[in-house]
Amino acid sequence: MKRRRLLGLGAIGLLGGWALRPGDHGQPYTPYFARLNQLLRQQSPGIPLLIVDLGRLDQNAELLARRLGSQLPLRLVAKSLGSIGMLDYLANKLGTQRFMVFHQPQLNQLAHSFPQSDLLLGKPLPAAAALRFYQQLPAGSAFVPARQLTWLVDSPARLGEYAELARALGQPLQIALEIDIGMARGGFATPAQLGEALAWLRANPAPLHVRGLMGYDGHLGHTPFWVGQAGAFARSTASYRAFIVTATEFRELWPRQALLNGGGSLTYALHAAGATPLNEVAVGSALLKPSDFDVELLAGHRPALWIASPVLKALAGQWPFLDGTQALLQAWNPNRQQAYYLYGGQWPADPVAPAGLSYDALYGRSANQERLLGSGSSGLGVDDWVFLRPQRAEGLIESFAELYLLRNERLVGRWAPHSRV
Repeated sequence: MKRRRLLGLGAIGLLGGWALRPGDHGQPYTPYFARLNQLLRQQSPGIPLLIVDLGRLDQNAELLARRLGSQLPLRLVAKSLGSIGMLDYLANKLGTQRFMVFHQPQLNQLAHSFPQSDLLLGKPLPAAAALRFYQQLPAGSAFVPARQLTWLVDSPARLGEYAELARALGQPLQIALEIDIGMARGGFATPAQLGEALAWLRANPAPLHVRGLMGYDGHLGHTPFWVGQAGAFARSTASYRAFIVTATEFRELWPRQALLNGGGSLTYALHAAGATPLNEVAVGSALLKPSDFDVELLAGHRPALWIASPVLKALAGQWPFLDGTQALLQAWNPNRQQAYYLYGGQWPADPVAPAGLSYDALYGRSANQERLLGSGSSGLGVDDWVFLRPQRAEGLIESFAELYLLRNERLVGRWAPHSRV
């Protein structure tokens, strides 16, 4: 009797488990990706591609311009828009020559490609990297760092280092002071600390010209519900204003038209819609909208960047060492029935087309032949293309040799990425 009861319980458990069986998530391409798949089957070079949809990029740029209007100037973020061609395209479309830069080699590249630009560092660089910029700037360059380049200073120690650098170079350096308005990622933490730095500079004259402040508030894009975004934004902007009040007390150092930079892709909409202390915002990723930027504030923006990789192999979903359980796993979960091997892989991206594909946690990931699992319902075969949506753009664009440009279902050109060295 006891054994029969246990068998009965086992059967109930098995039936219960079967009732929880995952549904088939596989679907054929949507029309957008079906057309793109056919285009790449006919015209691609057969290797993994990074594709920019220019139509969607234009829509995102136009939305950004409408929100900012004419009152809040734009600075394009070079690390997220990792191509001179893309920066030039967007700069012309959005009417700006302001760029935020994060890497010394790219700083030199932008100074060469945009000799009339205004460049602001988005993070404090070691003085050695700053010196290298001047060493690599060609003699007779049309770009004049003393009035077109603003370095970022985040601490008293770095302020002293840049003062020494300016003396050694025999030319003035423009600086902006990084302030912490809630991000907790460094910079001057309080107005009092900012005042101490400015007092030191007043007491120790150096060829440093204070241009203004930079305060990043990317944390507001992920404000916990129990805090509330409106209240967090109000506190952040109040903090920024308190720093401004302190800075203006140093009239001999503080410029009449100070640079007050801030915002970002996650928060530019807050500054565009409400009272802000800023007189410019920096935006980059919102124009491409990788998945890390799927926040409510960017709901109107559309993904415009895809990784495309051809399918090298389409096989039954087999696993080493699981010979006795593979049939059961495949029967229980239709989304594990097929394995698709891509050309390349291990990108910071998620498969989106055709729907229902996923990485195989049991098998692991590969930078050579990425393995995706799915069902046969997608209709995916060898030489079809899988499309992945990047989680972020920075660092990814530079890992591809070229960006392929898509417009109206046609490949219309290519852009070279920034230099990685």
